[in-house]
Amino acid sequence: MTTAANRAPQAGGPSHQALAVFLGAWRAEGTSFGGTDQSGPDPRANGIPWVSTHAARWHTGEFFLIQDERARLAGMPFDTISIMGVEPGGGYFARTFENHGFYRHYALAVTDRTWMLTGETERARTTFSLDGAIQTIAWEWLRDGKWLPLCDRVASRVGNSSGGI
Repeated sequence: MTTAANRAPQAGGPSHQALAVFLGAWRAEGTSFGGTDQSGPDPRANGIPWVSTHAARWHTGEFFLIQDERARLAGMPFDTISIMGVEPGGGYFARTFENHGFYRHYALAVTDRTWMLTGETERARTTFSLDGAIQTIAWEWLRDGKWLPLCDRVASRVGNSSGGI
C-alpha cells in the first residue's frame, strides 16, 4: 500500500498554471436576482445591488487555488470560500462553502478567456479581458426547469495584485 509519506510529490503543469488568471485582489459590482420575484416578463426587473471583494491565492504547492469572497447584498453578508484545482483525470473542479451553511461542487472548464462553472442547479460564466484586469461574471440558477439569471457582475483587479489573501 502506498501512503502519503512514501509517494513522490506531484508535479504541477500547464493546467494548474491556467488557474493563475484568478489570482489577486478584485472588487466587483453588479446585480443579484436570487431571492427576488422573477415571475414577470423580465427576470432581471427586481434585482438588488451586489458589491464584493474577492482575493485568490495559491495554496502551498500551487496545486489548489483558494478564493475568499466577501459580498454585501442589500446590506446582508454573503461570504464564500472556494477551492479550485485540476481533476486527476483532467479537467477542473471548484468547491464552494458559504456563510449560510451551503456548499457546492462544480465542474470547471476553460475555453480561451472564458471559464464555465457548472453545477446541478447553478452555473456561471466568467470571461477575462485581454489584459486579465476585468472579469465579467454571469451566474444562472435552475428554477422550475428553466435557467434564470442569478447574478451579473463585473470585477476589476485591485492595483497590480497577483495573489495573496
